[in-house]
Amino acid sequence: MNAVLLAAVVLTAALALGVLLLLRTRLLARRSAATAYFAAAVACAALAGSLGTPAGGAAARASGGPVLGSVGLGGKQVPVLVVPNRPGFNLVAVAAPDASAGTGRDRLAKGGPRPGSALTWIPVELPAGPGQVWVSAGGAAAPLSVDTGRASAAPAPAGLRGADGPECASAAAGAVLGGSAKAPAGCPSDALPAADAAALRETVGFLAGRGTRAVSLVEDDSPRGRAAAAEVRASAARAGLSVQAPDASSRRPLLVTSGWAGADAAVHDVEAGRTVAEGTYLAPWLLTAPLLSPSAGQLIPLRYAPNSPAAVEYAVALGDRLPGEVPSAAGYEAWRTARGAAGPAPAKLYAAAVLYVPGSGGGPAPDGSAGGGHHHGGSANWLPSGMIVPVAALGTT
Repeated sequence: MNAVLLAAVVLTAALALGVLLLLRTRLLARRSAATAYFAAAVACAALAGSLGTPAGGAAARASGGPVLGSVGLGGKQVPVLVVPNRPGFNLVAVAAPDASAGTGRDRLAKGGPRPGSALTWIPVELPAGPGQVWVSAGGAAAPLSVDTGRASAAPAPAGLRGADGPECASAAAGAVLGGSAKAPAGCPSDALPAADAAALRETVGFLAGRGTRAVSLVEDDSPRGRAAAAEVRASAARAGLSVQAPDASSRRPLLVTSGWAGADAAVHDVEAGRTVAEGTYLAPWLLTAPLLSPSAGQLIPLRYAPNSPAAVEYAVALGDRLPGEVPSAAGYEAWRTARGAAGPAPAKLYAAAVLYVPGSGGGPAPDGSAGGGHHHGGSANWLPSGMIVPVAALGTT
């Protein structure tokens, strides 16, 4: 038994004895000695539990579940997200622009920004069981305690490894914030939810009702992206609309059904004039500030108001536990699912507008993130320095 463990045992025993003597003195007149002994045992167990809290960072989940924690760097607590916190591939997100992460102080990999998020992302291979994720930023380094569980645990979802990784991690964080001990089994890009398919059909119907004869489409090769593109093409065919590739010569509505990475490229192409669009219609899962901030005429079909009490509650919870990150549709949907929320309401078309006063420093950053890149502090606002407002109701399909 090492000295630290011995000291902990002695301290636990001494405190338990003190509690027992106090209880016997105060309670013996009204309670039996057995009750006093039971209360002392409970106090001892609680103390022993506190002595067993992992050191080296504030880990938030049990083994095998996503970790929402923080590490002390340069005199401040820096939020860290580890997903899925299982043996093998993991994504580590840090709320610092120059962050690195790895399994040791001398085994750190440099991170970088990813579309749709305000955090710095680093892929890290973790061994089975208890261990540490070392995080470095601002010239300081510190470990975060984790427990990835057994080596036989299911590996990370395939979608976490690719371009849709941050969206998948955002969903995992939302599930944790909603009270779930585990991440969702897969990633949002694994399938097209029925409510989102309906919203896409309703968007095409809205455009057809306005006399549109052709639309452009940005898609990707994920399972959700393929299914979404098929919905758009089928709806367009029924309405007599042609679907074409985006270009800089013809002005027509641009529908974006890709993931965060494809959408980021699409809105920046519109902003730069490489694509001409008569409004950029984003799929419902693309609700996140960095995709709404570039000046591209973004509209998005949603079955909830971002300023509704539930959506604000999620955004506040995210700001409290992972300050620096922006709310996302993926995180909110996972949060709602974890809390057993009711099904979706009828969809409305929302418009996004970033308010920018020249010289104020409040406009989009060069990397397209809202309000100046990496954020340092929680916010209940889905679009910092901007507004997301309903502009039209959408018909049912």
